[in-house]
Amino acid sequence: MLNKLSQIMHPLLINSLGRDRLEYIASNTSNEVTRKLDPFIWSYNCKAKIVAIRQETPDTKTFVLLPNQHFKTPVAGQHIEITLNDMSFQAPISRCYTLSEISNNRVSITVKDNPVGQVSHWLHQHAEVGMVFDISSARGAFVYGKQSDLLFISAGSGITPAYAMITDLIKQPDQPDISLFYRTQTPENTIFSESLSKLNEKVSITLSYSRLPEETKAISFVDQLIAAYPNIKQQSIYLCGPESFRNEVVQYLESIDYDMTKLEVEMFSLPNNIQQTRKLDEDVSVRLTARNINFVIPAKDCDKTILEAAEEQGIHMEHGCRSGMCGSCKTNLVSGEVSGNKIGNSIYPCSAYPASSQLVLD
Repeated sequence: MLNKLSQIMHPLLINSLGRDRLEYIASNTSNEVTRKLDPFIWSYNCKAKIVAIRQETPDTKTFVLLPNQHFKTPVAGQHIEITLNDMSFQAPISRCYTLSEISNNRVSITVKDNPVGQVSHWLHQHAEVGMVFDISSARGAFVYGKQSDLLFISAGSGITPAYAMITDLIKQPDQPDISLFYRTQTPENTIFSESLSKLNEKVSITLSYSRLPEETKAISFVDQLIAAYPNIKQQSIYLCGPESFRNEVVQYLESIDYDMTKLEVEMFSLPNNIQQTRKLDEDVSVRLTARNINFVIPAKDCDKTILEAAEEQGIHMEHGCRSGMCGSCKTNLVSGEVSGNKIGNSIYPCSAYPASSQLVLD
């Protein structure tokens, strides 16, 4: 009975009072009784409750979440970390998921089932409406940068940040030109298929399938991309998908001398080749041009990432996850060489290492 009542009361409280006012009220009425009666509202932690579950494809579900009052308004393209504390796990386990939808005080994550993935498989097998778990604030730098001509290039579940940004942008009165190239397995495995078909009037959409019938002659998705977007060099690109897919797109863009400063990349997992390929035995001079800062990485610190080496010098560089996934530290390599996390001219100092005696960064 209490659970059914909370299903009605929690959305009502958040929608009517707003998160800021509800946070004020809850913080001033928090005690052992209120925390025991309703640990979702009277909690010091940011939590989310599943309010709906939608089957997108045979192996993909969207989980609609109602965050409590501690959750701050996210930006389309950002992700959250969810933490599961189930008895089947030896310890709490966390994973990051992009917000695929943002509306009406609710957010959604769209998760593809990975049979060997602990969290994704658990969500598909056990998650139910009414379930509550801890979440983080929204974070990440893979967000709209006010460009006027956009091309989203996605594959698989990499559609989620693109879909969130596109559905947000088409609501704006000054909507930019938007194109979407989406590589998926089959029409049946196309995430948001029905919703995408309704966007055709406002968005130029090209669907590419990797698993076509044997009698169908398939061309490479890069050839499809070339044919669909002959003016690609004039567009600002947002790229998200599996590593092999990203690598092929980047190689193509480099081959046409695309301006890599206009490329934004989101990664759901770390590239396989993130490692220091060459340990320098000499000092490295570094220039941060945008901040007019010069510093030297001593030879003894050349086994550290650029971010760590800068911190050793007391220099703060923007960063978030420190693992190369959130994109907060992304900057452009003007000259010099690095090893580790590098895509085109873009490097991620938290997981990139100096590989030449001089480095110039934006």
